[in-house]
Amino acid sequence: MEKLLVLMRPEDIDMSAREFLSMYASYMDGAGIVGKDPSGHALFESKTAPVEEAHTKFFVEWVDLTQALGIHTAASMDFYTDVWFAKDPKYQTVTSEGQTMHHQICPNREEFWQYGAEVVKELGTYPIHEILLFGTGFIRDKFCFCERCRSEFAPIIDQEPSRLSYDYIVENQDHHAKWHEWRSQKVHDGLRVLQDAATEVDETVDRERPLSIAVEMLMDPETGLSEGAKNEYGYDYAKILEITKNVMINLYPWSPILPVPGQAEYDALVEALYFTTEFKRRGGTVSLFRWGLSTIDSVREMKQIGKDAGIDRFMGTFGYPNDYSVRRESAVGNY
Repeated sequence: MEKLLVLMRPEDIDMSAREFLSMYASYMDGAGIVGKDPSGHALFESKTAPVEEAHTKFFVEWVDLTQALGIHTAASMDFYTDVWFAKDPKYQTVTSEGQTMHHQICPNREEFWQYGAEVVKELGTYPIHEILLFGTGFIRDKFCFCERCRSEFAPIIDQEPSRLSYDYIVENQDHHAKWHEWRSQKVHDGLRVLQDAATEVDETVDRERPLSIAVEMLMDPETGLSEGAKNEYGYDYAKILEITKNVMINLYPWSPILPVPGQAEYDALVEALYFTTEFKRRGGTVSLFRWGLSTIDSVREMKQIGKDAGIDRFMGTFGYPNDYSVRRESAVGNY
């Protein structure tokens, strides 16, 4: 009734997809189902990613029924947040001190972009309208210092790969700017590969509109809201506009409480969302997203922010990702 697109996992629902939709479909403008989760496993019959077999029947029944009922259908896909693939040390993202992150892939991996593209094409063969893409950037500005990142970036600032460190980069403003530019290029090159895959699958599937990819952008005071996020995570809304034309702003992912009207922090958040006006004016789609929407009040708090920022599309989940504590610690911890 709040016109919220809820991203569901099958275990959120203690009945079949048919039973659930027969009860609630009349309230739904849109519905979301997890396609590939942070564990790296697919909930559909994938030939690319490992599969959670217990949920594949539910997934098929869900997307077939939502299509038949005329409901906008979204499937989610975690990209660099992939625990299964990150078991291989050569793909793990690494700190300047050599500490590896076992839950996230380094975005500087062309072969992993191709892996993600295959998953996009597989999801795109189902009757869905949109892919909600999570885990789309670097963990923070201090990442990544894996062997490949060192060997590629160090020559740009005339340093030896073995001696490259985060402290060395940030002590020189020009070096730091080049670091941001280089990482941003990697993030957006990866997104282009996924968008090309979505375009390719459109040629084989009868779909009224092209398959859309909503790119998650984390917006939290811990990482400087929208402008800080560009440098921390590597993504840029202007470039995403060129690539997918669809952003999904994950509000306060590392902070449990949203600010309320009247607070200076609230005004700063609304101001940080001003870029979305130009994004939409140029044909882009903007959504506000929130993890852990457990009450109607929490939904309405997000919708108030949307009203003041001129955003009218809202998404969320009832709970948090299974790896949330690890993900948050790596994002806000002292790495």
